[in-house]
Amino acid sequence: MPLAEMIERRWPGSRERVQAKAVNRSLPALRWIAGNDRAAGLLDRALAPFNPLSPARYVDPYPLYAELRRHGPVVHHRLGIWFVTGHEECEAVLRAPTSVDRSEFMRDVTPYKHLDEASFQLLASMLLMLDPPDHTRIRKLVSRVFTPRAVARLEPQVETITAELLDDVADRSRFDAVEAFAAQLPIFMIGELLGLPTEQWGRLKHLSDELAKSIDGLTGFDAAAMNRTIAETTAIFRSEFARCRSEPRDDLLSALVSVEAEDGDRLSDDELLSLCVLLMVAGHETTTGLIGNALVALEANPAARRQLLDAPGIAERAVEEFLRYDSPVQTTDRITTAPLELGDVVIPAGATVGVFLGAANRDPRRHDDPDVLRLDRPDPRPLSFGHGIHHCVGAALARLEAKVAIPAFVERFPDYRIDHTAIAWKRSMTLRGPTTLPIIP
Repeated sequence: MPLAEMIERRWPGSRERVQAKAVNRSLPALRWIAGNDRAAGLLDRALAPFNPLSPARYVDPYPLYAELRRHGPVVHHRLGIWFVTGHEECEAVLRAPTSVDRSEFMRDVTPYKHLDEASFQLLASMLLMLDPPDHTRIRKLVSRVFTPRAVARLEPQVETITAELLDDVADRSRFDAVEAFAAQLPIFMIGELLGLPTEQWGRLKHLSDELAKSIDGLTGFDAAAMNRTIAETTAIFRSEFARCRSEPRDDLLSALVSVEAEDGDRLSDDELLSLCVLLMVAGHETTTGLIGNALVALEANPAARRQLLDAPGIAERAVEEFLRYDSPVQTTDRITTAPLELGDVVIPAGATVGVFLGAANRDPRRHDDPDVLRLDRPDPRPLSFGHGIHHCVGAALARLEAKVAIPAFVERFPDYRIDHTAIAWKRSMTLRGPTTLPIIP
């Protein structure tokens, strides 16, 4: 029996703790390298066929994915991680018995281990980090109220907010489409969805930006500042929970507070809080990236832009192609809980698997001309919002916002240009999208 397996049987969980300690020791150096393009670029040869820290990944990751794919849809990287780029294989991983629970890992890793207990528990208990049966129970309750029909009823509000944001920039000779539009619409809609007072929406945007720093381990954050952000967010939402119980309204938050399963099960305040934070952060970040990436893609593809203008009825299908062509969520990861067979490759139990959603969406075995933007593509079927039990709970809302916002922007500014010398891209291992998008109407 291998020594690692003997140790694991004798002290369950020890392997993960050893991995966590090793990662914790290396994180300061990795963060420095990730923030230093010159140093990161020097690793291209050492980490071939794929350097996850490559600065080119932020601007255009797809050539890097294509090079990795040449070595097969499943690659055991020298970093010890299994990288999966094939569409079929990524689906299989997301359907398989795997774990997303990172609580033990986070306990040993800076800066998470320096959070106070309330902050740590909030981040560790978000739905996207829970395994069954806890995940199953909470997801079932949320699904009773956060239905496609409930989301569809929000379309008039999406249209109103979109029009107001576009009116605000209509007379400008130049504006940042992320700051003025793509980042504003999602957070305003989340405020609307949760029934929060409009005067709090701007503050929610700031809090969401701060909380988003906890998503990407290589980005890092100041633990004391994160504690303050979480404390303020907690106070806002706990106050709203009390309001919903005393004065329920026709909004999602009131519905979540009162939702009850057949057996009388309800969401606790802590569970409600983690759900609200997840909706605020994940819903904001992914939709902002989706809109920003789509505007960049349309500017580079005038024929597609004209098609969207001439045939607005294709907007819903076009959103699926935008998601496929340049996903706002590029990667996710899983820990295998049993050996996982992918084609002729067997990934052992306890392995870390990097699921490259952005690469899978451009798998040439799944799509013809995968690097071409085709708004009328018959079956884009992107994996951008995941697959299986952890499929994004807010996917329907993101799709609705994009279906309204992107065509409205193009209709208002049909000849817009982008100042490519001033674009800045999100520096994240997980998320993709412009952080600055200078538009010349």
